Amino acid sequence: MERIYVDTNIYLNLFQGESGRWHNFADLAAHLFNKVKKGEYTLIISDWVIQEFSKKQDMQEIQKLIDDIPQKHIIQVKTTFQDKQKAREISTVNYPDALHVVLAMKSNAIYLVTRDSDYQEFSNLIEIRFPEEL
Repeated sequence: MERIYVDTNIYLNLFQGESGRWHNFADLAAHLFNKVKKGEYTLIISDWVIQEFSKKQDMQEIQKLIDDIPQKHIIQVKTTFQDKQKAREISTVNYPDALHVVLAMKSNAIYLVTRDSDYQEFSNLIEIRFPEEL
């Protein structure tokens, strides 16, 4: 089963009910997480995602989502000092996203799923995808 690391903005799309000009981002995020629940992908979730999420939404929301996914389809990853150092090495201007990239690579993610165009600077390190591309 392919491992995916989902950026914080996708969780926020889901819980904030966000829409774009042409797409309902909340629906696309829900569809992605349903694929994880069905076992089409293994979800990698980091303490960094949870930390960022908790600054904008209630932690209970993301915890409920995690609890609804069978544990065999989830890998939780913790940030280490070495991860933070590596993130600073790969980007001097975009540390938050660089840390997501480091954690995704550390966990052997095939894709980093995001809507954030800033990740293009990391496309040589990991494949970047939109939720609707999976």
